Amino acid sequence: MTHFSRRDFLKVGAAGTATVILAGCQSHERWVELEPYVRAPEEQVAGVANWYASTCRLCPAGCGIVVRVMNGRAVKIEGSPDHPVNRGKLCARGQAGLHLLYNPDRVTGAVRQEKRGERKFKPIHWNEGINTLVERLEFAGDKVAVWIGGTTPGHVVDLFTRFTDAIGAPPPVRYDLYTGFHGYHALAHHSETVFERGGLPTYDLGRADAIFSFGADFLGTWLSSTGYGIKYGQFRSQEFGKRGYLVQFEPRMSTTGAVADRWVPVLPGADALVAQALVTLIAEEKLGSPERVERAKALAGDVDVESAAAACETSVEELVKLARVFATADHPIAIPGSALTGQNNGMEAIAAVQALNIVAGSGGMMLGGLMPLSEQPAADLVGLTLSPYADAQTLIDRMINGDVYMLLVHGANPAYDLPQETGFVDALENVSYIVSFNPMVDETTRWADLVLPDRTYLEGWGYVIPAPVVGGLPTVSSQQPVVPPLYDVHSTADVLLTVTKGFPAAAQALPWTDEVAFLKEIITALPAGAAGGEDADVRWARYLQTGGWWPESAPGETAPPPAVNEPVAVAPTEYQGDENDYPYHLYLYMPVALSDGSGANSPWLQGTPDPMTTISWQTWAEINPKTAKELDVENGDVVTITSPYGELKVPVYVYPAVRPDTVAIPLGQGHSDYGRYARKRGHNPLKLIGSQTDASGDYLAWSTVRVSIKRTGDHKTLALFESTIEPEEFVHDPV
Repeated sequence: MTHFSRRDFLKVGAAGTATVILAGCQSHERWVELEPYVRAPEEQVAGVANWYASTCRLCPAGCGIVVRVMNGRAVKIEGSPDHPVNRGKLCARGQAGLHLLYNPDRVTGAVRQEKRGERKFKPIHWNEGINTLVERLEFAGDKVAVWIGGTTPGHVVDLFTRFTDAIGAPPPVRYDLYTGFHGYHALAHHSETVFERGGLPTYDLGRADAIFSFGADFLGTWLSSTGYGIKYGQFRSQEFGKRGYLVQFEPRMSTTGAVADRWVPVLPGADALVAQALVTLIAEEKLGSPERVERAKALAGDVDVESAAAACETSVEELVKLARVFATADHPIAIPGSALTGQNNGMEAIAAVQALNIVAGSGGMMLGGLMPLSEQPAADLVGLTLSPYADAQTLIDRMINGDVYMLLVHGANPAYDLPQETGFVDALENVSYIVSFNPMVDETTRWADLVLPDRTYLEGWGYVIPAPVVGGLPTVSSQQPVVPPLYDVHSTADVLLTVTKGFPAAAQALPWTDEVAFLKEIITALPAGAAGGEDADVRWARYLQTGGWWPESAPGETAPPPAVNEPVAVAPTEYQGDENDYPYHLYLYMPVALSDGSGANSPWLQGTPDPMTTISWQTWAEINPKTAKELDVENGDVVTITSPYGELKVPVYVYPAVRPDTVAIPLGQGHSDYGRYARKRGHNPLKLIGSQTDASGDYLAWSTVRVSIKRTGDHKTLALFESTIEPEEFVHDPV
């Protein structure tokens, strides 16, 4: 038997490497790259559109899409009508996916950089890039670290994990701003602790008749906004003309708060206190059924109801009315939002809100409450398994200590996603070699020595297990190329499978010839789904044709509420910054269009007016009219916002739906790289956040920072879609 060592692999040379990699990347192409066609493929007719099913990868939700292709060009993206997650609907970000595919600032081939940070990338042949990667990996041994993002396809996560395990390196860190901000890991960890099954909790909004949302902007960017938007429509239009009742607790009115029946301006960090007060009032006032009252008595603690009412800028009587609404509803739901997971007592705050579901009897995964946490469709599939912030900080500390020789980055941008105080960029100086697989030069790729750009999701293969399971069906969503690669870019999965041939242990752990063979083996092993098909080839074809795999019907399991017999102990919220020096609370939120900043490279999303302020292309600070009067500022006046960790200067937008003691700033801008549409626009408010964690040390405490506001005397015109003329300034000129 002939053994193929790593040194022998390097001796194969450029031609041999090219043959291997191109065989893996091109054996499953369906297209020619000419337009208009000289010889059209059999399935293409000039002037006639073809539609291909795939999955949106612009956030982790995993919505199904169909892409319209004309003459080999993708020209329109729509929601897939049969997909369980989004049922034909699609958000603005999903429809803007073509802006990533055709972005003029994409990396068009393998490049290297002589000096980090200079942005002077020299094109190289893929053979050279792959040989360099193998050489560096051979030298690094087990001192290899992998950082991946929440939108990295499941099969790529799987391959990286198998590879690091084979070479004895730590498993990949999967952390980014989107999943960290929304507390994916914290929510899943709480579900595993209380309901004894991991995974993101899913709320059956469509069958609920009362929703108490504690900062969960489920119609904006929270977890699966498109899927929850469909459920919200069902919630508002139930049988016999019944209309659900929505209460939104949050310091700043969000898109969800704007359509709520009651918007409650709760003090930042007081969500758990309010949730506990509602449980206490249900017990003390004997609201609802005897069963609910008994459960509330078991969970009610020593809570200052008056303080809770004051935190909501309301009276105790009004708080009692809200408690009665929740207690007497047939199917009430309480939802813990993003800001709760960013507090020093985040896990306890989640538990305090979920206690309302236990009181209601919906904590047992019954209809109208928490939906069943579905088992993984197959053990070999990789779902949305994420790392807590602590794992990211541990990797940074290893980098600082020189324990990481080589860093591989895919689908993540930690140089932008993390506060400066975490020290990520400084830690890169102690890493000998950095490789990025990102398709654009972002803030992290800027420091890479070698860039081997992956294909975009419209050019590549993959699978996604959507989470949360909003549609009620455990789903394996398909990702397939709808167009040929625009540039000389190759699949990261194929690159990795090629590289492993130089490492005997890794080659044994990853024996597949290319990524499609790997995917096909996994998908055809799934049990019979809604699309049917006993033959493996038929099952694979239907998986691609329908946009994924899902069972014929949703699981019907129910379970009794968890046996919780004592109140949730919530530690007091600790704010970062002295109240005298920093009198205002900082409230960061994720805007609908730009989201976590990954949408900032799209001119369409940049120009989309924010639904609550109509501002575009900028970063702004929202303050209450009362606060604006005290500071003597108006729309467009530039202020300096200072926290214990940093400062930034932004124009003011006077926003009546924010607490007077709070300043709200959207995420998404402030890129120093990431293409011409994102670069040097606005500010990244993470400059105001430190690296302080919650009590467990697992999660970043980003939502308890205090700030000061100071006038600068400067003014900057806001890019408002609305009129900036006050009503009294209008001159009525009768005809």
